[in-house]
Amino acid sequence: MDGDDVDDVGDDPGDDAKPFASRDRDLYANLNVSRDASADDIKRAYRALAQVAHPDKHFSPASREAASKSFNKLNEAYEILSCADRRRVYDVYGMAGLEAGLEIGHRNKTLAEITDEFERARAKEARKRAEAKLNFRGTYGFSFSAAHLVDADIARRREALAAKRNAQLSPFVDMNGVDFNSVFDVPLTEDGSTAAFIGAQGQMVRGMGAGGLILGMRSQLDEHTSAECVAVTGSNQSAATASVSRALSEHSSGTLTYSLTQRGIGLEVGAQRVLGKYSKGHLTWNVGPVGGMTTGMQRAKEKHAWKFDVSVGPQNAGVGGFISRKLSKMSTFRLGVRIGSAAMDVDLMCVRKINQETSVGFSVSLGVRGAHWKFRFTHNGQKFLLPVLISPRLTPTLALCAVTIPTIVIAAMKTYVVEPIATRKVEAKQRALRAKYAERVRESKAEAANTAALLFDQAEARTARERENGGLVIECAAYGHFPERGPPRSLDEPFVPGWGADAREEETEKAAAAADGEPAPGMEAASAPKPRPTPWLDVTTATRFMVFDSALDVLEGTHKASLLGYCDPCPGEDAFLRVRYLYREKLHEVTVGEDDELTLPNAKHQLPAALQKEAAAAARGKSKTA
Repeated sequence: MDGDDVDDVGDDPGDDAKPFASRDRDLYANLNVSRDASADDIKRAYRALAQVAHPDKHFSPASREAASKSFNKLNEAYEILSCADRRRVYDVYGMAGLEAGLEIGHRNKTLAEITDEFERARAKEARKRAEAKLNFRGTYGFSFSAAHLVDADIARRREALAAKRNAQLSPFVDMNGVDFNSVFDVPLTEDGSTAAFIGAQGQMVRGMGAGGLILGMRSQLDEHTSAECVAVTGSNQSAATASVSRALSEHSSGTLTYSLTQRGIGLEVGAQRVLGKYSKGHLTWNVGPVGGMTTGMQRAKEKHAWKFDVSVGPQNAGVGGFISRKLSKMSTFRLGVRIGSAAMDVDLMCVRKINQETSVGFSVSLGVRGAHWKFRFTHNGQKFLLPVLISPRLTPTLALCAVTIPTIVIAAMKTYVVEPIATRKVEAKQRALRAKYAERVRESKAEAANTAALLFDQAEARTARERENGGLVIECAAYGHFPERGPPRSLDEPFVPGWGADAREEETEKAAAAADGEPAPGMEAASAPKPRPTPWLDVTTATRFMVFDSALDVLEGTHKASLLGYCDPCPGEDAFLRVRYLYREKLHEVTVGEDDELTLPNAKHQLPAALQKEAAAAARGKSKTA
């Protein structure tokens, strides 16, 4: 079974998958409306927020200054989103497109001219990237045998053969063979719709080998059709293929492939169809020269994925498939099975992503061909495979050892080597980022606190009404970077690390002392730098302000740092929003990611019964004290 499918299951989207505007400032989040909001929706949201943030409604100089900043942001967002032309530019190009348009607007250029100029600039950048970088991809396999270390009979035969040939034996493993397939693409057009590729392939087994040259071209003919031609010539055999793929409908596509080999002319017809939101099926018919048919289905949703295929034909008949699960954000486990005329085996694989370009993997394969350990390393399209034969004869004891030994070794390496090193690297990166952006975060937090002060009275009034009616009451909310966790073991556990009045008062005291030029408590005057701000922000007031009629909705894709009373307290780090709330006197808690949807209330957020009792006891204690 091919292990390539694991890389495509549940991968996290990179930066390119995020909305353009969410990387800078999200005007829709400023008004807390969806991207498909109507003009009336935008106007209503703006009027509701402007009533709170208007400077004329505040009298102290500090409040007026904070209100002025918030009002200017709201006003700018409304002016852009209420203008159809400017909103269209923003939706496509973000703030960069708007800035280009505003700059050109003094010369009375139209939207089409602005768009053309922006597209030319993007095309120029794409051309530079294409010229500076060739897309290399390749697979390199090095097969080894360690069977002589496990099986005494194989060791004796190996020694006898070496003595007969007067050959030197390796004290460790023997190399059985090498194979490779390497190709690089050369863009032929600026938009990348047409590209040529050239490469080589070869293999060597026990001193005998063969190789060949690969030449080809692929092109996107139109919106629905693509074509590819490939020719392979070499010392062993030559072949040529030509294929055309076309989208037949919104959910269906087809592929037609002609091939020319030493066996004759071949034809393969394929069809693919989307069966649901997370699943698709395929059917492939190989007309000749050797006939056969394959059909199957696959499904991938969040953490789980599976695939199942059935093949019928004179050369290969059988069934195969796999089930995979994401163990964490970076790790995936897969169990594969293949039963047929060509092979019968079970494959257990685990793949770990190091970063967006690099992953490592290990698998144990058990079948009629014996037991194998397979190591793999992938980086920037280059894949290295190292299968090691443990024994050609499979026994229950050997199968158990083949699975348990690497599992124990990998677990020990992960616990005592990999995780400590990775933790130190992450912590060093966090320290560097937080030191670099400390001043900016302080300013952003101060501005967010001033905005929250403007919202405080209305937020508290809404909270009082919700509490009186048994509705949605936001107890506390934090936005920023903090460790992931499940439901708290106790309500005494900090909401996020460093949360609590004592911690906030201590930080305020240190900051005030540093601002006055005095040494912070417990520090000498010679070393009194400003304390670094926490990588999270208390957004309880701002979140309470967003509650209407016992409901709170933050739409998917909303840049939460752009919400009123929020800011980005952890530039360059993953940000989360954690909210603890009461609904119908039941305690709930939820944590969502930066671009995730948040809808409150939700029964799935309810905390366990033990914590409900603890919360009820705490509430009774407060009422007696009052």
